[in-house]
Amino acid sequence: MKIRSVILDDEQHCIDTLKWQLEKYCIEVDVVASFNSPNLALEYVKTNKIDLVFLDIEMPEMNGFEFLKNIQNISLEVIFTTAYDEFALKAFQASAIDYLLKPIDKEGLVSAVKKMQEKKKPNLLPEQMEILYDSLNTKKHIKERIAVPTQEGLYFVKIKEIMYCISDSNYTNIHLINNKKLLVSRTLKEIELMLEGSGFLRIHHSYLINLQKIEKYIRGDGGYVVMDDKKSLSVSRSRKEALLTIFE
Repeated sequence: MKIRSVILDDEQHCIDTLKWQLEKYCIEVDVVASFNSPNLALEYVKTNKIDLVFLDIEMPEMNGFEFLKNIQNISLEVIFTTAYDEFALKAFQASAIDYLLKPIDKEGLVSAVKKMQEKKKPNLLPEQMEILYDSLNTKKHIKERIAVPTQEGLYFVKIKEIMYCISDSNYTNIHLINNKKLLVSRTLKEIELMLEGSGFLRIHHSYLINLQKIEKYIRGDGGYVVMDDKKSLSVSRSRKEALLTIFE
């Protein structure tokens, strides 16, 4: 079954390029309409059955977030297209919202469409948008939550409740307070990027820890830390200095 899609971007050359890429690399996607005007796109989406919107964020008439607020009761998927900087991309990662960085490449486009097809539940959740808004608000430097994908769906984790994260191949085990544990389909590197600037440190290729949850450090070749739940985690020799410097 074809995926009925709409492209919304105030730059026509971006629309033309994305159309060409979809026709060549994602034949299951049928672009039924494209718009430079968010208001015209809004009217179309409200009166036609659409599965997917490729949505530019920065538009003069109405930005992508304002557009989303107007279609929040419509069942469809959204993939943001953005030329935002690295800081903003981390905000998208923290909220688990799909995005494509301009100029859009083949691999990223194919991957985003595939993920959209595999989703069990359509629509962005309000919690995801809240995390994204908070992360993009430069006046609010510290995120309170991140959104991580689990087998059951998205889990919204309070950062202060994360004790440490342990790598498990392409997955990560997130250990929370009260002996709770989540297996998420993100690599430890991806989780590290989500938590950057939130008081976490990679002490080993397999371990990322919350510095506020360390009970003690035991010296040794690299040594190891004992966390608040009494779990011992090795510190690699190459990361020992970074850890000790923080507490000097």
